[in-house]
Amino acid sequence: MYENLLNISEVAKLLGVSPSTLRRLEKNGSIEEYGLKVIYTPGGQRRYILDELKQLYSKQGFSGQTGFGERPALLIRDLTVAFTDPHSQLAIKIDEQISATKSLIEQAIKFNVPIIFSITIYESSNRVSRLWCEKFPSIQILDRQSSWVNIHPELRDYPYDMMNYTVYITDLHNQNVDEFLKEKQIDTIILAGATTSGSIRATAVDALQRGYRVIIPKEAVGDRNPNLQNSTLIDVNARYADVISLDKVLKGMKPAEEKIK
Repeated sequence: MYENLLNISEVAKLLGVSPSTLRRLEKNGSIEEYGLKVIYTPGGQRRYILDELKQLYSKQGFSGQTGFGERPALLIRDLTVAFTDPHSQLAIKIDEQISATKSLIEQAIKFNVPIIFSITIYESSNRVSRLWCEKFPSIQILDRQSSWVNIHPELRDYPYDMMNYTVYITDLHNQNVDEFLKEKQIDTIILAGATTSGSIRATAVDALQRGYRVIIPKEAVGDRNPNLQNSTLIDVNARYADVISLDKVLKGMKPAEEKIK
């Protein structure tokens, strides 16, 4: 019931105000200044409707659409055992992500769209890796030789154009990835994988700054809980990428001549 609702801290962060401000503005179960309805859980906690936040962003001049360019590439991040096995410290909430990503891969292969699979690894000899580990100790399990960094079994046997083992948060920090995309004259990047609030968000920002259109099929990215997933997608869609349905992304991957059939 509460999966399409956000808590007060998430909404406050998205609106750039404090939770106490939202409480102060609330009257009779709504926040008229923002046009938000307040819902209370059985435990008395405030929740806010996801769709109302999306509408608010649109009214405020956010959430424009860049659309697809002419040459898309598919970048998949961290759909590995570490991020998909429920026994892992890093596991995301898996619903449609694997099947959605399979559909993206098969469509990409059909229409010769390049596919890059990026895998986060931990290297104790790398300063960036050690520093990230101070903030996020769980990444220590991502040793290059560990089975945790194996690709999810349902995605393992596809032919990827590039495997990108990386200690960095954004896929595009790797010079080889950047050069590959430029060589292929890519103008649109489709992002799938994990985590939405981590590497997916960071790569979306980085890609936009490098001049790429960024597309995120909402069914193909995941995070550790629905609230974090929803709030991140709202903000990323408002500022850096087009967050759209899987069906629309699959259609957008077709060459121009196929789209008009």
